[in-house]
Amino acid sequence: MAMSNRTKIGIVLAVGVFAGLSSALLSLLLLAAAGFLIAWGQNPEGVEAFFEGLPLSDYSSKAFSRLNSILS
Repeated sequence: MAMSNRTKIGIVLAVGVFAGLSSALLSLLLLAAAGFLIAWGQNPEGVEAFFEGLPLSDYSSKAFSRLNSILS
């Protein structure tokens, strides 16, 4: 199975966090972003459906489309 660009970027972020644990808060935020990208790369429909179920779902759908265009 080929990995998507989102999954690859998420893995790179996770490795970066584990490599340079200089700040606990920064590492936590980067690790959360990495986990999100890995999950979104593996199951895009499921992650988008989860965020569309939360309040302010109209903003999340716009953010997903913008982020997808940046990462592609």
